[in-house]
Amino acid sequence: MTPMRPSRAEVRRDLAVIVAGTALLFCVALGAKDLWNPNEPVYGQAVAEMAARGDWLVPTVNGRVFAEKPILYYWLALAASGAVGRVSELGLRAPSALAGVVSAVLLYALVVSYAGRNRARLAVALFATIFAVFWGARTVQMDVLVMATTLGVVLAVTRVVDHGASPGIGWTLAGGAAALGLLAKALVGWAVPLLVLAAYLLATRRWRRVRDPRILLGVVAVVAIGAPWFGWLIATGRSEFLHELLYRQHFARFVDPWDHARPWWYYLGYFWLDMAPWSVFVPLAIGLPDRDADERRLDLLAWAWIVVPIVLFSLSASKRSAYILPVAPAVAVLASGVAERFLGGRLGRPRTRATAGLLAALGVLAVLAAIALWREQVPRHPDLATDLRAVAILLASGGATVVAGVVLLRSARPAGATALFSMVVVLYGLAAVAVLPAVDAHKSARPFCERVASVVGPDLPLRSFGFWEWRAGYAFYLGRPIPNLDTAEELRAYWDRDERVFVIVESTHLEPLQTVIGEDRPWVEARVGSRTAYLFCNR
Repeated sequence: MTPMRPSRAEVRRDLAVIVAGTALLFCVALGAKDLWNPNEPVYGQAVAEMAARGDWLVPTVNGRVFAEKPILYYWLALAASGAVGRVSELGLRAPSALAGVVSAVLLYALVVSYAGRNRARLAVALFATIFAVFWGARTVQMDVLVMATTLGVVLAVTRVVDHGASPGIGWTLAGGAAALGLLAKALVGWAVPLLVLAAYLLATRRWRRVRDPRILLGVVAVVAIGAPWFGWLIATGRSEFLHELLYRQHFARFVDPWDHARPWWYYLGYFWLDMAPWSVFVPLAIGLPDRDADERRLDLLAWAWIVVPIVLFSLSASKRSAYILPVAPAVAVLASGVAERFLGGRLGRPRTRATAGLLAALGVLAVLAAIALWREQVPRHPDLATDLRAVAILLASGGATVVAGVVLLRSARPAGATALFSMVVVLYGLAAVAVLPAVDAHKSARPFCERVASVVGPDLPLRSFGFWEWRAGYAFYLGRPIPNLDTAEELRAYWDRDERVFVIVESTHLEPLQTVIGEDRPWVEARVGSRTAYLFCNR
């Protein structure tokens, strides 16, 4: 059944609701939570040091050039920090939240052309409530930018090949989005959309469309937008930056990782977790009934969008769950096809029963999670008891409502789906406003740093010992770079100075430190995440 094309007024209303809704979901209390290890403080410190130097071209952390990621996120964070008046959690996370909102708009534009207004709105609603999307849009990280730029490339190219849009405009926009992907995460920002589109065009036997000479307009856009920063690095002789960024962080890490080494099947598990709760409905999208040619193309595109990146990143020896964040729009597309037919009574009896069973299972899982939270975590964390009880009550009541809507009200099973969606939205809101900020007492370096700042003046020597080379939470919340001492010899030379000096160490390296400095009592001691941090002084 071919959906009616929405009017411009309907599209404008939908987009207004999408922007307002996703901005509310992603931005409320965006800066309430501190920066958490491992990566948020690193990127935050890079932005803080760039702002302090007035340098918009080379990120540094603790005074050392930090070349693991390109420049786009730093530019956006510097601009946002300038808008809010200082480098803070809010300004640092604003680019991710913005990318989340933009991704929702682009997803609507993609789906509405293939499957109509109803499925497009459902796809956006599901997309915004995927766990990895919600978390990514509220975190300092680059993968959410790759998700947005991938959507931009895919939307522009499919408008040309599937909907007859102007090739000149389409290829130029695709090139612009690809250039931003290059500036967001270097070659990964290119590889994901290009491989997805290549698979889609081959599957639909339209790969010859890339012979269009107007594709050169896209190449021009890539060069015009993406090349200047890389060209500046080359012109200023920063070959070591490019070597780290383009070779070591891509090819070397792909075959011989120095961290995050995981088995090949790693993403086969994390796909279901990170794309929850809607990932469980994706298998039901195989061969959906009642689809016209456009919807079949949309679903084929979505399958390529899931399979190709997961295969690509599974081939890499270094793996992190955030790497597959760009597949979230495709998960929402496939789940929306199931949801639209389930809510409209067009899914067919076997799939309807399976969907209802999955909804009931998710409801039961929520109730069990509530019981575990109340019995195990509330007694373990009395300072978080109020917030944890609130989450437990929400999960228990929401899960019970989902089960009731599916099992007891069989003639109104969509009530179960509505209850699940509502529970997820309220849970995210509660987490953003209350729960996550409360966890700062256990996860954040800020409390420890406030105590350190009260005894260590800004001009007194301060070092760390045995840290990961880019560990930056203490530097960010102390507002100063903290050089690291890597060896016992460096520590001994520093400790034996005639002046008063201070050193920060974590529990993992406390014993090696004490073999050099003795059994002195720490001046400050506090729990930071899974470790204990200590401050020692030689006088």
